[in-house]
Amino acid sequence: MIDDKTIRQWWEIFHTELPLTEIRILSGGKNYSGYFTDAETAIAQMRQYDGCGIYATLNEVKEACYDRSQHDVIIAKPKSTTNDGDIERRRWILIDFDPERPSDTNATDAEKKEAELRMRAVCRFLRDEGFNWPVIADSANGYHLYYKVDLPNDDETTDIVRDFLRALDALFSDEKVKVDISVFNASRIVKVIGTSSNKGTGTKSRPQRVSSFIYVPPFVLETGKAYVKKVAGMYPKPEAPSRMNGYSTERFDLDGFIEKHGIKVIKRSRYKEGEKLVLAECPFDPNHKDAAILHLDNGAIGFKCFHNSCSHYGWKEFRIHYDPSAYSRTDREEYRNKRSYYGMKKPVRTEPVAEDARGKFWLSMSDIKWVDSSSIVHIPTGLIQLDGKIGGFALGDVTVLSGLSGAGKTTLLNQFTLTAIQHGYKVAAWSGELQGQRFQSWLDQMAAGKDLVKKKTTPYEFFYAPQNVCVEIHKWLEGKFWLFNNEYGSEWELLQEKIREIVKENGVQLILLDNLMAIDLDGPSSDNDLQTRLIKDLKELAKRENIHIILVCHPRKEQSFQLLRKESIAGTANLTNLCDNLLISHRVGRDFEKRAKDFFGEEDVQRMMQYDAVLEVAKNRSQGIVDEVICLYYEKETRRMKNDPAENIIYGWRETPTIAPIFKEDLPEDLPDFDNLWYNK
Repeated sequence: MIDDKTIRQWWEIFHTELPLTEIRILSGGKNYSGYFTDAETAIAQMRQYDGCGIYATLNEVKEACYDRSQHDVIIAKPKSTTNDGDIERRRWILIDFDPERPSDTNATDAEKKEAELRMRAVCRFLRDEGFNWPVIADSANGYHLYYKVDLPNDDETTDIVRDFLRALDALFSDEKVKVDISVFNASRIVKVIGTSSNKGTGTKSRPQRVSSFIYVPPFVLETGKAYVKKVAGMYPKPEAPSRMNGYSTERFDLDGFIEKHGIKVIKRSRYKEGEKLVLAECPFDPNHKDAAILHLDNGAIGFKCFHNSCSHYGWKEFRIHYDPSAYSRTDREEYRNKRSYYGMKKPVRTEPVAEDARGKFWLSMSDIKWVDSSSIVHIPTGLIQLDGKIGGFALGDVTVLSGLSGAGKTTLLNQFTLTAIQHGYKVAAWSGELQGQRFQSWLDQMAAGKDLVKKKTTPYEFFYAPQNVCVEIHKWLEGKFWLFNNEYGSEWELLQEKIREIVKENGVQLILLDNLMAIDLDGPSSDNDLQTRLIKDLKELAKRENIHIILVCHPRKEQSFQLLRKESIAGTANLTNLCDNLLISHRVGRDFEKRAKDFFGEEDVQRMMQYDAVLEVAKNRSQGIVDEVICLYYEKETRRMKNDPAENIIYGWRETPTIAPIFKEDLPEDLPDFDNLWYNK
């Protein structure tokens, strides 16, 4: 049972760019092999072995292998077949799902359904971790996910791919379905899609089936090494016994720890290398019912909650949560910082300062109410290094943001908006440059995530969020975000009045103004007195209403030929003198490399050149920080600035996990259309 049409599709997907492949036939304990660069020649040879197991190499085979005796023909007892050293580069990662069943038998429909559910769960999990869409295939008895990559064929990559599959096995395998961890090697052969499975006699309950494709993305995009490495890092590694971790020469007593702290385990299941303990609830958020402890046979322990807001916690944080004396002081401090930043907390709603609360003209120190500086409310920016430096955007402060054209100012404003909303704060924006529809489309693109944006190549390449996704995003933003209607102009007095109104009526705590030059100040925009009045008004407004305001200020035109500095910003010097924070965005490129060396030094600039953007803290009043740089990555599909290349934020409009990592019953029988956008069976 060979399907020529499907095999041609298989060749087009996997071998158009890499035409050389080895076809391997497994039949009756014998091996047959042939090397091919042409689909029709390969298909003609395969037809002679219909009814046998037909497999092929998946990765890039070295050209020299074509000179072996079995080129363009399949022969018995070949002298050589493809080994790991014959692979030039890794181009694909295979995830193979097989239901547990008696050996040498085909799967029943029910067993295949179990494998399908697990395949969907893993696909969604990797989607939420930032992986691009895979090719999905029905392998006849199970399912395959093929992720396109471009990785060297070396020991490091082999270790990463092995641990990647081990992590998925630990997270998703159970007594019904296994993630095959043996397919990690570079020269692995896999079933030719379009051929049949003949592991057993075809019966009514266990029929022989022909493999087929379920879904092929319109654009099969590569997933970067950083994403694969991130998931590989979820595979638990043994901890060497030390005084810090409290391990003796014997293994950690996990069962004793669970019993001592009353941790409720609702299911235990085996996977290839250990045991998975499914918890009744996540300790970091009891609303999360998708958490598990991973306990390997070698003693290594891991923890995973599949909810986005708890994805930063592992076994170390899990143990410290129950045993605050565990590990080192540094580890415990790091845990507290994570809990403060990612933990469950409601935004602090603050009241405006009363107009008549000015008090005496001259104050003694005892007249001033003491304020605990650690209690000052900061709105997180979502840029972890920046929040670590300045704490976020403090209520009552004003930030000036500047940068050359194309340096990412609008991107940063959108990201600050979504992060604030994600943490429960309300935001209002005025844009003097972008029409409402353009502002909306950029915000939607960022909120959607790269797995849901669409790519269009005509008349030029660009990405956008489709309408059905935007509808869901707008529902989430309702009552949380407002954009000023530019039909009412840009007159400062009116704008100031409307800011006060939306703060009072809707509890807005973050105001974005883009940009200074577009604001009508009842006079020439270059008038320093008017701009000084504006920054003073903003300072007073932020203080009185207890909000944070971000004002975008463009640099002078002549500054496009040198590194942007504090004094390069157009307008009165009081803009930067009176603001509380001054942030300067730089786009990293050849111009930046040339201009920045004199200021930052060649060594630091070379380090920055590994990134896509640099956000400079040129001034921070509360911490006294100057000339600190935050290095960021840029993702073109979503216009996001990222803390690390594998970061993939899931914003609140889709925050409820759509995966079922543990049980098949956690997955609905028929996935709803919206969650099923990627799946086209």
